Amino acid sequence: MKKIYLLLALTAGLVSCDMDKEPYDALPDTEALQTPTDFANARVGLYDGLRSSVGGDNFYNASEIQCDGFNAVTGFSNTLGDMYTWDFTTSAGYFSTVYGNYQAIIARANYIIDGYNKCDMSNSNVFTAAAMQNVKAAKGDAFFMRAYCIFMLSQYFCADYDAATANNENTGVSYRLDYAPSADASTYPGRKTLAQTMTQVTEDLDSAAKYISETNAPLSVYVTPDAITALRARQALAMDNYDDALKYAESLITSGTYALADGVDELKALWQEDAGMETIFQLAVASRDELPAASGTRYQPYATDGTPDYIPTQTLVDLYSDNDYRKTVYFNQVQINTTSGASATVYALNKYVDHGRLYNEFDGYEYARFTIEPKVFRIAEMYLIAIEASIKSSKTEKYNAYLNELLSKRIGGYEERQFNETTAWTELQNERTREMVAEGSRLFDIKRWHIKMERGVPQDESICNLPGANTTELSRPVDEKKFTWPIPKHEIDVNKKVVQNPGY
Repeated sequence: MKKIYLLLALTAGLVSCDMDKEPYDALPDTEALQTPTDFANARVGLYDGLRSSVGGDNFYNASEIQCDGFNAVTGFSNTLGDMYTWDFTTSAGYFSTVYGNYQAIIARANYIIDGYNKCDMSNSNVFTAAAMQNVKAAKGDAFFMRAYCIFMLSQYFCADYDAATANNENTGVSYRLDYAPSADASTYPGRKTLAQTMTQVTEDLDSAAKYISETNAPLSVYVTPDAITALRARQALAMDNYDDALKYAESLITSGTYALADGVDELKALWQEDAGMETIFQLAVASRDELPAASGTRYQPYATDGTPDYIPTQTLVDLYSDNDYRKTVYFNQVQINTTSGASATVYALNKYVDHGRLYNEFDGYEYARFTIEPKVFRIAEMYLIAIEASIKSSKTEKYNAYLNELLSKRIGGYEERQFNETTAWTELQNERTREMVAEGSRLFDIKRWHIKMERGVPQDESICNLPGANTTELSRPVDEKKFTWPIPKHEIDVNKKVVQNPGY
């Protein structure tokens, strides 16, 4: 077991604390994958890795707190404080965890792909037709996971995609495509171009599609063809390929398989019960050992009479009308009494509730608080992608149809409106902010839209930990280099071929 752990660690360059907690006995003790059971166990390792890499402080909250939607409360724990104040360094743990987890999953994926190509499957008594279907599914999942991780690495650690610079050296991601662990750092790869990185994502998704046979369905716990399509849509939008982004997103919207949550009860089912028809790909949590990182601990009081670390800005709260169902589900009002003596009743983010389904299912287990089954893709995101792509390609009828449909499911008594490109763009930006709050996409949106980051106005200054009298010092211009995260110091120190991002 230690052998496999070490090999994966070396291949990844760095394995995070979250990954350290993974059940590595899900991986076989030998390098070679020789039986269907070996492939099944290795497949479990893939999903374990991804479950630890969706949500929590590192993958969601660090980038959210870095951006414009939240203010620190006086006396807060200072968790994510360096992200909040933009004082972070290349040694910050968030960067290492995100980078290391994704690289570790890539290593696991390579392990399966290489193992599949080397394995003797000629014995039909062992590799039966049913067994081969599962073995092929493991290979398909490996290609998908590698594509997902390479793409997400590009979102955090690369500048926004620009066709004019995408072929420049050292603009993309460093990754391996083979399972070749080594202690010799001279064998580690440097960064690809961003164009090469995106090409690899596309090629891996094409390969995944050849092996994935899962049936498309809401709340799928395995990679499906629809999950592949959802990642294609996300990637196409990131590359400003609006025709493909619309094509992929629209195919999921019109499939009839998924439905937007409509009303307070359905939104609560989505976020508090891990249920409903909206989620395309959701990672199952079947036991306490599989619990992912909690995403809601920074936004709600953890202890009785405690205070949250961060509360939504008034600017964010004001984006929701009183008849917006999300205002009821995503927020609650809390009384805050700060260490300075100031007191106020404010809206707090309650998207990840304290005592949700997992907490109740695991009999009040402490570490299940503020935790949900990770939702990798939702149909709401596909609506937002389709709307943005339609606006950018001047498809008036489509962006009006999808924008009105989404708003009608989120706002009580909504009356259909006719948008032009200017008003539609403003509403799209507002709606993406409303819908995707605290899901880790805000930083990517700001980068893609090339807008300045303006920290919102506090709900109540008296209870907020502000740099001076206002939030001016927490805002950043359009060309802020720190919108792109640094390659972790550890990786730079070990792998001399990796070039650091500008500004660090």
